Amino acid sequence: MKVAIVGGGVVGLCSAYALRRAGAEVVLLERNALGRGASEGNTGWISPTISTPLAAPGVLRTGLRSAFDPRGALVIRPGLDTAWLRWLWAFRAASARPRYRKGVKALLDLNVRTFSELDSYAEDGVEFEMHGGGILCLARSEYGIAWFAPLFEDLQSLGFEGTIETLTPEAAREIEPALGDDARFVVRTSVDRYVRPESLMAGLAAKLRGEGVELREQVDVTGLHRRGAGWAVETSGGAIEAEAVVVTAGAATPPLLHPFGLRVPIVPAKGYSLTLQGEGVPPRTALYLCEPKIGVSGYDGGVRIAGTFELPGRDLSVDRKRVGYILDDTLPFIRGWKPAPGEAEQQGWAGFRPATPDSLPLLGPIPGQSGLFVAAGHGMLGVTLAPATGAAVADMVTTGDVPAWLAPMAPGRGF
Repeated sequence: MKVAIVGGGVVGLCSAYALRRAGAEVVLLERNALGRGASEGNTGWISPTISTPLAAPGVLRTGLRSAFDPRGALVIRPGLDTAWLRWLWAFRAASARPRYRKGVKALLDLNVRTFSELDSYAEDGVEFEMHGGGILCLARSEYGIAWFAPLFEDLQSLGFEGTIETLTPEAAREIEPALGDDARFVVRTSVDRYVRPESLMAGLAAKLRGEGVELREQVDVTGLHRRGAGWAVETSGGAIEAEAVVVTAGAATPPLLHPFGLRVPIVPAKGYSLTLQGEGVPPRTALYLCEPKIGVSGYDGGVRIAGTFELPGRDLSVDRKRVGYILDDTLPFIRGWKPAPGEAEQQGWAGFRPATPDSLPLLGPIPGQSGLFVAAGHGMLGVTLAPATGAAVADMVTTGDVPAWLAPMAPGRGF
C-alpha cells in the first residue's frame, strides 16, 4: 500500500514512521525543510499530566483581557473576519465545563500510547535527546499554583495513572539546584518527559531515509484529486499517485481540504522561544512557570525558554520586545545561570501552532472521501501527541477501522 503524507513536521514524521512499521510504502512531502514548522522551537514536552484543552472555563475572558497587554501570555485579538469570529464563538462554546471534561478525556485516551510509542523509537535505533524526571511547576504565590490541583483531579477521575507531589522550595532545589527565589510554591509531576524536538524529527528522518522512505523537501502541494481507486497529489514537481493520503500540514491544512466540503477550523496561534547557552550552571529539568505561563527545558548544551499563545497569529516576525519580556519573566525563577552578554539579543524564534476551537486535533478519515485522512490541529501539544497520533494514523490507514475513542477528534464533528 502506498501512502502520501503532506507535511513534514513532527506529526507527519511520526505518521510516516508508524506507517512504515505497518508495512506501507510511504512518500512524505514538505513545502519547506523537514521539521522547520511549529515544533522546531518549542520545549518538546511529552506531558500527559498537563495535556488538557486550552478551551477551558475562564480562558476566553483571560485572553481577551490580555489583548492589549504587551506581556500577556495568552492573547486573543478579536477581528472582523467572519471565519475568525465563528472560530471564537466555537471556542467559547467548547470552554463550557462539560465540553472541557470531554476534551480532557479525549486527550487522555490518545495519550495512552504516548510513552510506549516513544520508547519504541529509541529501541528501534532512532537517535534523539530525551529526558525524564517529570516537570517542576513553579509559582510565586499560592494563588499562582492553585490551578494545578483541580486540573489533576479531573485527570485522575478519568483514569490517569500519573502522580503529583507538592514540594517545599528546599526539597525542589535538591532536584533542581538552579531554582531561583521566585520558586516559592512547587508541584512536581511524575511521568512526564521532554525531548529536544529538532533532534526527534532529525532522528526520525534519518531512520526513515535509512530504510528507503522517500522524504521530499521544498515541494509545494497544490491539490488533491481522485484518480481511479486512489489519489493524485498535485505538486510543484508533478503528480504523485497513492492509494491513501494523510494531511499533516498543521496550520496550512485548511486550503488543502476545503475542496472536499470539510470545514477545517484551524487558525495559527503564534508562539515564541529562545535557546541559549548562557553562563553558569543551567537548569537540567523541565520547568513550568505558572504566573507568566512560560516553559523551560534544560537540554544538553542549551536552555530553551518558550511562551505566548497569540490568537490569531498574523506573521512569523520575531518581536524583540516580546522575547525580552519572556526572558525577564523567566530569570527570577532561576539562579546561578544567565544568558551570556549579547546572547539573548541574537536569539529568538516564532512559530504557528495549529489551533482548533475545542483544542482537539482533527484526526481521522475525511467524510465521503475514501483513503483521505487528516492529522492536524494539535495546538500546543504537537510533540506530546505526535507519537500516539502516528500510531493511530497507521492503524486507520492500513486496517480501515476507526476506533470509537477517536470520535471526539473526528474531522467532520460539529463546531
